[in-house]
Amino acid sequence: MDTIDYKILNILKDNGRISHEEIARRVNLSRPAVRARVVSLEKKGIISGYSTCIDYDALGFSIQVFVYIKVSNMNYDEIKSNIVNLASEKVVIDDLYRISGEWCLLLKVMCHSQNDITEFVDQILRIDCVVATNTVFIFKS
Repeated sequence: MDTIDYKILNILKDNGRISHEEIARRVNLSRPAVRARVVSLEKKGIISGYSTCIDYDALGFSIQVFVYIKVSNMNYDEIKSNIVNLASEKVVIDDLYRISGEWCLLLKVMCHSQNDITEFVDQILRIDCVVATNTVFIFKS
């Protein structure tokens, strides 16, 4: 990995659909050289895929929150499955992390209304091993 590889990664992180030609222009290389570098990064597993960024606000999910969850035991796969099953057309779970510290799990959630997030958190609290939650509203990302 050199400086150019890192520049290519940052460009692709911002826009995974950008052409190799445009990347080449930005990093001052030929298009075939950029393609070779991208293919090498893919083969090494540094680039593991490309994804779509969704504008949830445009879909009406105007409320974004972080939900911290504390549990009494840590069967992560079961808890994760229970939480993911709570997602609905009203609530989208964007990310779910296992974290260290006072809290065990962190969710990034989008929803249509405060009532939707209230119902979602109430459902989380009904999961057997969930001890507590803390919800933090995101003002701007």
